[in-house]
Amino acid sequence: MNKIYLILVILFLVLSCAEQELEIVATVNEENLTLDEFRSFFSEDEWNKLDYEIKREHINEWIKLTLLAQEVDNSGLSNEPAVKERIKAAVKNVKANLLIAHKIAEIEITEDDLFNYYKLHKSKYQQKRKEFKIQRIFIKEKTKLDSVMAYLRQGEPFTEIVKKYSEETLGKSGGYTGFMGEKDLDQTIWNRLNNLQKWHYTSAEVEEGYYIFRYYDTQEVVLNKDFTEVEDEIRKIVLEQKKQDVFQNIVEELKRNADISISL
Repeated sequence: MNKIYLILVILFLVLSCAEQELEIVATVNEENLTLDEFRSFFSEDEWNKLDYEIKREHINEWIKLTLLAQEVDNSGLSNEPAVKERIKAAVKNVKANLLIAHKIAEIEITEDDLFNYYKLHKSKYQQKRKEFKIQRIFIKEKTKLDSVMAYLRQGEPFTEIVKKYSEETLGKSGGYTGFMGEKDLDQTIWNRLNNLQKWHYTSAEVEEGYYIFRYYDTQEVVLNKDFTEVEDEIRKIVLEQKKQDVFQNIVEELKRNADISISL
């Protein structure tokens, strides 16, 4: 009696383990879709990021796919030679992707990898910056601005007008700013400078008042982006390169060790 009881207990435990291993997440026309199958669609990292709702969405998509596959089987389409060949090709594709994914998971990217790429491709991470040498007049009130603009239209020298009417310290020395880039200027002023001819003048309203300005020289400065600015972008590029290297190395090694003949 004790022996029979022991056998029943062992059988119960074995069946329980089997049920746990084959936990069913859905059943479609008596076909069980198991948790193990479901998890195989994702990497460990992807699986850990899935919440309940997203899992349900994926399961519903899996159910749709299963229904379509069952219909192919029921209609006899899956027995057609061409379909069988496509299924074989799909299986090969899954196996190949599994091998590649396994090898890719072993890829390590070091800071040296990233920095070496940055040094080799430094020109790729350069920015060209246009700068203007500006002469300007600052006016606080609109009425005074109109008067000053009238003097300029009458042909009075720009530099003399700056020294006479500009309401900033810079005006005493002629209103010369030196070279200035987009980040140094109000956006309205920057936009107007780019549409202005050399030595011609225009005006713009800013928060503090009004500027009448012109430029008398330009230059283009090349600035290097800092490594930290482009590190994430480089990481993606280096990872993609390493993936390609892994793929090529796998294929080349398999070719060297394989017996291949082409009849076509």
